Amino acid sequence: MTRSLLRTLMVTACACAISTAAWAQKTSADYDKDVDFSKFRSYCWIDGDSAQNPLMHKRIVNAIDGQLAAKGWTKMEADADAAPNAIVVYYAAIEAERQLKTWGSGPRWSGFGTANIETILTGQLVVDVYDASTRQLVWRGYASDTVSDNPEKNEKRLNEAVAKLFKQFPPSRTSRTGLR
Repeated sequence: MTRSLLRTLMVTACACAISTAAWAQKTSADYDKDVDFSKFRSYCWIDGDSAQNPLMHKRIVNAIDGQLAAKGWTKMEADADAAPNAIVVYYAAIEAERQLKTWGSGPRWSGFGTANIETILTGQLVVDVYDASTRQLVWRGYASDTVSDNPEKNEKRLNEAVAKLFKQFPPSRTSRTGLR
């Protein structure tokens, strides 16, 4: 094999691996199409099923707060003098999936091989936004991605997922009516 062909194969393999990792992150959102989201400008937090790790809980809240602040929303305390327009709550979970990986060589029944069991952790995040006056759910976002042993990598993935989740938030009137 020539060096250029080998280099092309290596670059292609790396590109495929990177794009597969990007596809692993999933996000989706749903909302009440009858709600006028322009009336929401402030919010407060209530407790949901928070992340078990207090550091990850803080990262999740900070990521969501950052996205809402970028949209012009103001964070308020639940017991503040003025009432917030919206209530935000998140739920976090980690799901473990076991995968059996085998490799063998030799004739059908008299070869040799190995078997490994891998545990793949998938983090899931659900963010709900409620109308504070009616206590009705008006928006729900869902994100999931694999969890790494590296906290910095997890924080980067979290921030990317939350940014992706809030990209079309709040829904505009044109997106609700199908006009663009």
